[in-house]
Amino acid sequence: MNETSQYAPIEASDEAFWEQFWSESVTCVQDVFTLIPAAEIRALREESPSNLATLCYKAVEKLVSAADCGCPSQREQQTVLNCVRLLTRVLPYIFEDPDWRGFFWSTLPGQSEETENESPPLAQSLINAISDLLFCPDFTVASSRKTGPDNPEDMHTIDSCEYIWEAGVGFAHSPTRNQYYDQNRCEIIKLLLTCFSETMYLPPVADAHSHPNQWIQYFSSTENRHALPLFTSLLNIVCAYDPVGYGVPYNHLMFNDSSEPLVEGALQVLCVTLENDSSSQQNVSVDGTSGGTAMEQQSDVRHFHMKEIQRLIKQPFFTQNLTYVSHTHLFIQLLDVPSLYIIH
Repeated sequence: MNETSQYAPIEASDEAFWEQFWSESVTCVQDVFTLIPAAEIRALREESPSNLATLCYKAVEKLVSAADCGCPSQREQQTVLNCVRLLTRVLPYIFEDPDWRGFFWSTLPGQSEETENESPPLAQSLINAISDLLFCPDFTVASSRKTGPDNPEDMHTIDSCEYIWEAGVGFAHSPTRNQYYDQNRCEIIKLLLTCFSETMYLPPVADAHSHPNQWIQYFSSTENRHALPLFTSLLNIVCAYDPVGYGVPYNHLMFNDSSEPLVEGALQVLCVTLENDSSSQQNVSVDGTSGGTAMEQQSDVRHFHMKEIQRLIKQPFFTQNLTYVSHTHLFIQLLDVPSLYIIH
């Protein structure tokens, strides 16, 4: 990153240069945060803004390509994860600068007028790619047929309603849990939450918060073809979670629970999107109809989720294991928010 800030503007076509940022040598999110310190990102933003813009564009381009073609091979999946980690690291430093806040919602420089009218903003391309990748066979969901690097599923024809993550409302089948899929979902959800966090960087004045968050608005709109199965997956994965596990005291010290980080991430997305929806003058459901959210319109759905959330809230207090209660305290706080929306 430091080298990038010292270079003259680098062409987007210089693939050899940009590929190093999502190379296979980076294997976890901690590597990205260690190799790219905050000071170097800010230096890049100030000293070589065109290179920062190209870096973001190339990373989104990689995700869009993977969302279009799938990522059946281990190498392609690692590239996608590294692009996700890189954007998760860089986006807050774009949001904190007032001159950069509109970057993801503007057209790319150097495009013709016709191309500008046809091309969606970078933010929409990123949200679409994230949504697609959350239902990518052999990466975040189990494939419904035999696939592999030489026989990937067509991402354009996938019906994500058939790949909902957990049984519950709108889906009767409970897929076999897979720790690898859970981990990949978590990383993508962190990027999604980072996109939603733009509001945190706005100045504390009323005018700055008079408009809804564009990221959340587009993610929840009918333009996102995965909106309904995504919200269903998030709700079902939360309601199906069993924090008690085997009922063994100090279970979180003995077992590595890959579900808990995923459930916490799912809850955070639900909390943020519900909160954003409540601040709008008119509520719009995930199917695009107005006059209340889908949960408010369907009593059976509301009853199911209220019952399951109450079960989750009560479970930790069935034991006198104080360590266990402390461990799940953050989880219980998060559960209070969606439960209030379901009650009302």
